[in-house]
Amino acid sequence: MNNYYAILASLGAAVLLSPEITVLGLVAASDRKHPRTFAWAFGIGTIVGLAFALVIGFLLAQTHGTTTHEHQGTWLGFTVRATIASALLVVGMYRLVNAIRNAPIEKTPEQVERSFTHRLGRWFQTTFPSIAKRFDGSIEISTTKRAIRWGLLGFACDGLHPKIFPIVTAAGHEALQVSEPRERLIGIVMFAVIALIPGLIPAVVETVHPGVSARLKEVFESFMKRYGRLITAAFILAVAAFVGNNAKNDMPGRESAEVPAAVATENAPVGTAKAPAPVH
Repeated sequence: MNNYYAILASLGAAVLLSPEITVLGLVAASDRKHPRTFAWAFGIGTIVGLAFALVIGFLLAQTHGTTTHEHQGTWLGFTVRATIASALLVVGMYRLVNAIRNAPIEKTPEQVERSFTHRLGRWFQTTFPSIAKRFDGSIEISTTKRAIRWGLLGFACDGLHPKIFPIVTAAGHEALQVSEPRERLIGIVMFAVIALIPGLIPAVVETVHPGVSARLKEVFESFMKRYGRLITAAFILAVAAFVGNNAKNDMPGRESAEVPAAVATENAPVGTAKAPAPVH
């Protein structure tokens, strides 16, 4: 059980140290007109997004049994675990390479121009110009609509982001490997509390100390560029190795390393004599 607590805590820390979430939350909290409103909208969006990705992880775990003791090794279970481990490996290596290269957290203009998201946005602006104006800031929209936009962005960060979604999904999958319901709930709550810190801390800071968010953004980016992504990569790669090992053990036909006592007795040599019963 302690292994699963450690895995869930590591995955929570990987989300906690993901720079994208905190940076966007601090940007929302730096708004000149309604910083507190937009920061909380973003934070609530991250809660919903985290819950969404966790549910996906729960469903993946349910496809091949909720705990490691409830099912024999199956190709479906192996495929699910191997896919999660591979996704974590890709995310971990991506963060490790960026940390070693000391790459900027925010994309350069050249990288933005080459990205698929930018090309898709340019196509959308050309095809639907009237709708695109509501999102590019060229026309003034109501505070409610801007808050909804920040909420959707928060949801996308924790629920859809390709570098966060595999981590949260893996947490949901690993949480359901715990057979005891109470311990499982404790693990899920522990992960959620850690993982939601980057989405909620900008709102809390802006509520307690208004106007500090802009300065915090520069300090946070400097720290994450130097140390954060390296630590995050270590957490993610460790969990990828753990899930990958479980995938290997889940392969059909693979014998368990531990032989149950009953099986060992049945397979004992025929000539082995039993100890005589004591005579009273």
